[in-house]
Amino acid sequence: MKHHFLSASLLISALILNSCGNNSTTSTVADTTLVDTNATVIVENAFDPGVPSPSEIFAFMKASGASNVNAENLNSPDNEKKYDSKKAQSLNLGIYSSDLLYCATFNISNKVVSYFGTCMRMGDKLKVATNLSDKDKDRISKNAGNGDSLVAISNDLYLSTFENLESNQRGADLTLMLAGGWIESVYLMSNTVKNFEKDKNTAERIVDQKLALENLIEFSAKYAENADVKGVSSQLSELLTIMNEVQSTENVAVKAPQNTGKIIIGGGAKSTLSKEQFEKIKTKVISIRSSFTNAQ
Repeated sequence: MKHHFLSASLLISALILNSCGNNSTTSTVADTTLVDTNATVIVENAFDPGVPSPSEIFAFMKASGASNVNAENLNSPDNEKKYDSKKAQSLNLGIYSSDLLYCATFNISNKVVSYFGTCMRMGDKLKVATNLSDKDKDRISKNAGNGDSLVAISNDLYLSTFENLESNQRGADLTLMLAGGWIESVYLMSNTVKNFEKDKNTAERIVDQKLALENLIEFSAKYAENADVKGVSSQLSELLTIMNEVQSTENVAVKAPQNTGKIIIGGGAKSTLSKEQFEKIKTKVISIRSSFTNAQ
């Protein structure tokens, strides 16, 4: 069964409510009732292929008060010249897009222009058109200190690239881009966990990404005849096997009474994640990410 994640704007609204200090918050947004926003929020038929964008993951991190955020772990723009194959370009377009959104979300403004330029060049190499106007591109340099503006433009770049690949039936390239963006987001998230006991909430949210990983693997199966997609899917399946070792109660979407037009999103999954299991997951994520950034 495929789980579809809420759109970025709706998810961010839920996260803002949660960050006010309530452990169980109920709010109606776009005629949808959200319950317990501390859990991974999912809803059917809201986003296909069911993989949250990097901006959604980073918005959660920011609303949760993630610390240890810095630019040291980003993929250097200097590596761009190494990516000659379509596989490497697609994977690292996703990675660089994630890095751009990370910088925009956490106000690492001195890196935004560099990563934006890298994403645009990588997109050109893949012949991916975006919906950004020249005015939008110009705003990146002029609004380097405006966090909200940077996030909005960066997210537009990511989503318009996604839509272009989808509308032009470039499913294999899209799958690789999604894989790169997702693995980079989880990699960056895992690197904020410096002290397992202190940062356990963040560590457990990484395990919650198992739902997205299942969706990504399911989506990639549509393009299994592509050797590049097949290889990446195999790597992701190895990560899923490790994540499956952690026992948890899965979030469930429960429908409200008929004729209310609302969906109650319930959750609060309780995992039994140990430090050893987290380190095993993190090590695998690092290994996959390294193979992507090193074009292996």
